[in-house]
Amino acid sequence: MTNKIRDLRKQNGLSQQDLAKRIGTTGQQVGHLEAGRRKLTQGWMERLAVGLDCGPADLLGAANVSSNLLQPVPPRPSGDTTMRTATIERRTKETKIRAAVNLDGTGEYTVSTGIGFLDHMLEQLSRHSLIDLEVEAKGDLHIDFHHTTEDTGIAIGEAVAEALGNRAGITRYGAAQIPMDETLTHVALDISNRPYLIWKVEFTRPKLGEMDTELFKEWFQAFAQAAGVTLHVENIYGENNHHIVESCYKGLARALRQAIEIDPRKSDAVPSTKGVLGGSL
Repeated sequence: MTNKIRDLRKQNGLSQQDLAKRIGTTGQQVGHLEAGRRKLTQGWMERLAVGLDCGPADLLGAANVSSNLLQPVPPRPSGDTTMRTATIERRTKETKIRAAVNLDGTGEYTVSTGIGFLDHMLEQLSRHSLIDLEVEAKGDLHIDFHHTTEDTGIAIGEAVAEALGNRAGITRYGAAQIPMDETLTHVALDISNRPYLIWKVEFTRPKLGEMDTELFKEWFQAFAQAAGVTLHVENIYGENNHHIVESCYKGLARALRQAIEIDPRKSDAVPSTKGVLGGSL
């Protein structure tokens, strides 16, 4: 399907990275959408329309306008049990990753990244958020773990963003304070479609297992950017580096669990006075 995303982006004087920042995704994802390598779903159309200051119909070439595509997303009825799911496949010269999520799951997971400690953290993320998670990653681990760690964060974040759709009905905000023995960590987030990370976490060891501790920030940054989440992570105190980072992932999980829940009092509305999430403040 041809589309006019590239033309509209250039008319607005935006690079792919500029547009990606506006809509809470990556420049590579924008490139896939422009080239037709990623399906232009209703959710993507609404996000792009906000970023490009246009209507969803403006994104499509005249020959591709479908009345079904241009219908507004129907309200989510109270008690609706439709599963919010998505699968993302990300391929680069450095990594090949498949990530699948079910936001309305029970915390079931199958995770294989080739990095044992990262697998352990992603299993915690799934179990404590109740998001079903499947991750299969193959990367250039013979070089280091950076590309696989970062790209796994991107793929999971993109899957969460796609499963959320236009984000109608969600609680939007979540926060958790997680104790783990001597450690206490606070995580707060807003599923705002305005990605931002505040990371106040320090480690006293360069590695956990074979994984560089500096890579944990890279994962959280990649996830926040791709998912369109404003994310604050602060380790209040702690000594054991394993406990510190595990409390960060568990905090993210619990905060996500709150934020993605459907608010039964407003299940048919996007939680913003603007009527959409994303764009400038």
